[in-house]
Order: sequence, then C-alpha cells, then structure tokens
Amino acid sequence: MKRRSSLLSPIILALLLAIAGCATVRTHQYAVEGTKNYVDQLSDMEKTRIRADIAGRIQEGLQRYRLAPGDQIEVMYHISLAPQAEDYDLGVNDEINVEFYYHPQLNRTLVIRPDGKVTLPIKGDFRAAGMKPPALARVIAQAYGDILQDPLVTVNVNKFSSHIAELQKAVTNSPRGQARLLTIAPDGKIYPPLLKSVRAAGRTADDVRDELFREYKRGFGNIDVSVLVESVAGNRIFVFGEVARPGPIPMSQPLTALQAIAYAGNVLPTGTLEKIKVLYWNENRQATVRTINLENVLLGARTEEDIVLPNNSVVYVPKTAIAKADQFVDQYIRQLLLWQGANLSFTYEVHKVPTPLSRY
Repeated sequence: MKRRSSLLSPIILALLLAIAGCATVRTHQYAVEGTKNYVDQLSDMEKTRIRADIAGRIQEGLQRYRLAPGDQIEVMYHISLAPQAEDYDLGVNDEINVEFYYHPQLNRTLVIRPDGKVTLPIKGDFRAAGMKPPALARVIAQAYGDILQDPLVTVNVNKFSSHIAELQKAVTNSPRGQARLLTIAPDGKIYPPLLKSVRAAGRTADDVRDELFREYKRGFGNIDVSVLVESVAGNRIFVFGEVARPGPIPMSQPLTALQAIAYAGNVLPTGTLEKIKVLYWNENRQATVRTINLENVLLGARTEEDIVLPNNSVVYVPKTAIAKADQFVDQYIRQLLLWQGANLSFTYEVHKVPTPLSRY
C-alpha cells in the first residue's frame, strides 16, 4: 500500500525558493596567498584601463600572443652584402697572414682552427676567432715583447670563411626561400641555424625576433630577421560544467571567458553566467581563481569584469540554483522516500529569467 506525502510539498518548495533567492555575485579574484579583490571596488580610472587592455589584446590578436611548445614560427632572413659598419670579426676557417715587420722569418699564413686558435713559433697558441685583426695583432706583439725589441705586428685577412654564405646555405630552401620553419620544442626553446638555442615559450613573436636579431648580428654582421606565427598548437584552455561541448579548446587567438563559453556551445539551461569560475596561473606562476559575473558583462557592458584567458586556463560553468535544488530533490528526497516505500506526489515550477545567451 502506497502512502501519499503531500505535506512535504510546501517545505520543498520553500527550500527551492530559498536557494533561488541568492544575492547577486560580485566579480572578484582570489589569489593563492589569500588576498581577495573585488572589481567593483576599483577606481573608474583602473576600470577604464582594464577595459582598454582587454579590447587591445583581442583586437591586436597574435601581436600579443604568447608562444607555447608545439607552436610553429617562420623566421625569414634578410641578408645584405653591403659593407659592414663595424670591423670584421675573425672566424673559424678564415685564412690570415701574420707579419712581423722587422722579423720576417716569423711571418706565417695560418687558417683558424675549429677550436678558434692559431699557432705561432715559440709562443704557441693564440685565440683568434671572435677577435678583430688589429686586436689580435696587439696581443701577438705583446706576447713576443719579451724576446723581441718593440715588435711591430700586423694581421691581414687573406681568405674569408664567409659566415653570411654559410648562413645563406643553411636557411635557403625551395618552398620558402631564405626562411626556416621552427617548432617550439617541449623545453620551450627553438634551435635556429648556426645559433645556440633561444627561449621562445612565453614570449611574443616580436620578443623572439629581437633576440634572434641580436644573436645573428653578433656573429654574422649585416643581417635582419622577421618572425611570423605560422601555426598555433600549444595554447589551449579547458571549459567544463554546464556547457554544450565541454573539453579543451585550442586558442589560435586571444579569447575572453565569455568567448570561450560561446566556443563551447553556449550555456545549457541548467547553467548560470553569474558565477563563472576561472582558474589560471599568473606571470609569477601562482594559481589564481577568478569568479566572474558574465551577466554584468552582457547586460551592463562591464567588460572590465571579463578576462582574457591565459594559456591552460580552466573555465567552469556551474549549475543554476534551481538546477542544484532539482538535483537535491531527486538525489536525496525523492530517492529517500522511494527507498522507504513512500510515494512522493507533488509538482513545482519556478520560472527563471532566461540569460541573454539562452534567448538565441
């Protein structure tokens, strides 16, 4: 025999209304050290600055994009054969003439060895690679000063190894001309031709270009480089909770939290935009949790409450209060009463104002 428990209906309905009557969520940020900052407490000047920064990062796109392992960049080399403004630096395989003005018996024609050195009579090895010819001549003259009276030494470059020619040969290929496609390795570095590794992860393309220019300029003279982002594979964010398509989202361009949710198929009827949680790591690699009321962004154009998501951010869309109450009723009350043999018979209906995204 089934028993009808209609007396519980007003109690549960009151519970649902109490849960639904939550206060408006204030967008705030909670750092790992325990500080909690509310956006609505910022000055008007600070809010304006944040809005401008978000708009600028979205509009500029990949110009502010931070590279990540797996991304590919194209490095284009612009090589000029015009005379260098600076004196020539000696290099490996250069052939030089070392001449002693008053002691021609010591004159030598030498090729700079792979270790960067040359050998002269009596005094042995001298470091030559990376030095300018006049500087090397002074070092040699000083070394022979204890056995020769006021030695006068000159160093002339007889044959150049032509670093520029080596670089041209290394980077020239038929599909891209004088360019090289580089993939950022898992260690965050790229390995350009004829250079040591250069850190790229966490930097913009302009930052990488500037460092490559400095490194190539130091060893190769008249050269300039350009860097373009070829493909983006390393940056992604994760959206889960009450969205149509939860999971990872590749970021080929900067995304705000609102854009990421739209990318994930929009919020489900059981989800809310008022309590979006974003977990990300700041520039100091500290975990930060931000609670965002995206209803304010949509209805009040308070774009300072949104956020441009850093790489590997996690976005969580929670259930609405009504959805949580419904789940509570189903899991705890209805199932409990059925298990006890009672038949709970009541209906409830609470209308929630639809979110702006759910209207379309």
